[in-house]
Amino acid sequence: MAIKTEMLRYFVGVAEAGNLANAAKALQRSPAAVSMMLKQFEEELGAPLFQTDRKNQLTELGVHALAEAKRELAHFEDTISSILHFAESGEGQIRTAAIPAAAANLMPRVVKTLREENPDILVEIDDLTNDAVIAGVRAETVDIGIVNDLVVWGSSNVKYSLILSDRIGLLCARDSELGRKETLYWSDVARTQMISHFLCNKIQEPAVRKAVASARLRVASALSIRSFVRGGEYVSPMPELGGLSLPSDLVFRVPEGNEYWRSVYLIWNENRKPTLATVRFCNILRRTIAEMGMAPNSDEGEEFPS
Repeated sequence: MAIKTEMLRYFVGVAEAGNLANAAKALQRSPAAVSMMLKQFEEELGAPLFQTDRKNQLTELGVHALAEAKRELAHFEDTISSILHFAESGEGQIRTAAIPAAAANLMPRVVKTLREENPDILVEIDDLTNDAVIAGVRAETVDIGIVNDLVVWGSSNVKYSLILSDRIGLLCARDSELGRKETLYWSDVARTQMISHFLCNKIQEPAVRKAVASARLRVASALSIRSFVRGGEYVSPMPELGGLSLPSDLVFRVPEGNEYWRSVYLIWNENRKPTLATVRFCNILRRTIAEMGMAPNSDEGEEFPS
């Protein structure tokens, strides 16, 4: 007898419930049926998954098996979902992980066009940090990722393509001194408190470097940065894409003088064959970026497979 998906499902149900009775109720099976399936699973493994008959404490094998079983069941559900949506839409589905600025200000435009072309395609979008997006692509839990910085060294299966370049400016409270200035210069940040994050490293202005060196606040979340800046005490570097949908009390300003740019990349796992929906999505993504005037001036990386 081979190990079956149902064995994994029943095992996860019991491990999470802590006993047979509650697991049987959740699985809508009799306790005897659940117990028999667990017994068959353990016979196939040749070792126990639980330390006692009470099923409330896993063995070391059980701990490892639980993590792997949950991962495999999630993959199975994704596979079934993909098949069903391909049958429905004719193109499949698209799972995307994106940095916050892209998720908020780019994805709605792309999805709107996608809906006009094929309304039956299922789109899943996760708003994640840069590292989490890359991890998702590496683990093949998403079809594509959109990231700020390209930190994929050591992962030969992760491919990339430069898709967007935008200017870096400052996020200010509209009623603050910097927000009200008719002409803003980089040197003006010398009189402010800077929120430190990764974009600060891209700005090589003496006043900015000094402000970053003396900064006593580091914030990674775009939503949290807005909250701090809103009080008028702080300013923060921000990419132009992130400044497209600001509330009325905040303003995005590009200071006079030297220009600084941020690059955004599309990444994918070469071991994961893209669905027709993913290919369509990426084509619309590039068209949308070009229409927004943010297409990069040079090619970098590889062409997304079609």
